[in-house]
Amino acid sequence: MFVFVLNKNGKALMPCKPQKARVLLKRDDAKVVKRTPFIIKLIGGCSGYKQNLIAGMDTGSKYIGCAVVGLGKVIYQANIAIRQNVSKKMQQRTMYRRNRRSRKCRYRPARWANRASMRKKGRIAPSIKSKVDSHLRERDFVESILPITRWKVELANFDIHKVSNPFVSGTEYQNGDLKGYNNVKAYVLSRDGYKCQFDRKGIKHSQKLHVHHLVFRSNGGTDVPSNLLTLCETCHNDLHAGKFELSTKRSKTKHATEMGVVKSQLEKQWLGFEAIFGYETKFKRETLLKLPKTHHFDAVAVCCEDGEWVEPSNTVYFKRHVATGDYQQTKGIRSEKRIPTGKLFGLRKYDLIQTDKGIGFVKGKRSSGYFAIDNILGETITTSLNVKKNMVRLSARTTTLTQLMEGGDSSCT
Repeated sequence: MFVFVLNKNGKALMPCKPQKARVLLKRDDAKVVKRTPFIIKLIGGCSGYKQNLIAGMDTGSKYIGCAVVGLGKVIYQANIAIRQNVSKKMQQRTMYRRNRRSRKCRYRPARWANRASMRKKGRIAPSIKSKVDSHLRERDFVESILPITRWKVELANFDIHKVSNPFVSGTEYQNGDLKGYNNVKAYVLSRDGYKCQFDRKGIKHSQKLHVHHLVFRSNGGTDVPSNLLTLCETCHNDLHAGKFELSTKRSKTKHATEMGVVKSQLEKQWLGFEAIFGYETKFKRETLLKLPKTHHFDAVAVCCEDGEWVEPSNTVYFKRHVATGDYQQTKGIRSEKRIPTGKLFGLRKYDLIQTDKGIGFVKGKRSSGYFAIDNILGETITTSLNVKKNMVRLSARTTTLTQLMEGGDSSCT
């Protein structure tokens, strides 16, 4: 385990051993800046000598792996869980705003089509933007605690056609289902025989046909033909009105499609890194390092040069990105019950606390003083803990929850 060091101006220096950090703190030559990971800041001057440190990142749509290698050792490694609820949260916010608008401004016209962000050039979906920002946020954090010499990033390439059909090969790529059709909609209508595909008795089907998404795009659905179905206008309107339901399957290409956008955005917004392919990472990790498949071990393999072996580390930082705050303020039929979104008994949601039942993050708060506590993985520690007794607040809420793990697995300590 290493202690990360900053000079008196806040610039990153080479890390040191815990023994040396203990001496510096005891002599009042340094002060503690952060505890997880442990960072100290020097009070006086220093030589500022630096050595080569290679940082690597294993990009992803759900998890990010990051590592820093130098002097033949793994100095830093982390697993970062990316937010997957951005789209759902935005739908919830839309519902609250629309409801409040109809209550308080009943005769005011709608303003959904004049947002500047909707007309912005190069705009990407907020859920994708959140994932791109998570990669850049981890890069900025690593550069703030270590003097990185250069970055190596694994950019994944996915064959969407092969993900959907694993047996495709050769000329079948040029002779796909959409060959001869102007667009996907024309193919779906022709595939379904220009007829409504839902057999409902006792109704008259409309002559106008619509193409319906089985899994809504807001829920991760895509425009692939397998996710599209022909419905008449009557059935389509009744379906969205909730009069009946269709059985659906989750898209298998959601994360592969997102990674294509994340890759292109990283290439635009992050200049100066060396791109690495997945087969290189796999070869180094399995053949040279002989490490199991995890995101942080993939990042370690990304850092290594051809034929290089590094001493592994048992210290892994697990991180989870969460929302800045809670949008919902009240609950009840008439919003008569106010939800305590601020501090309650000196605690906010996602504050890290130490209790008799373990160390965890505040997940749910009650005015009675009995809170729900989760660990960094989102697993429940307890659903009813009296925080008014035997409780110590270790750290305040941040948008990046961090906890130290030992052994390189998913268990938190």
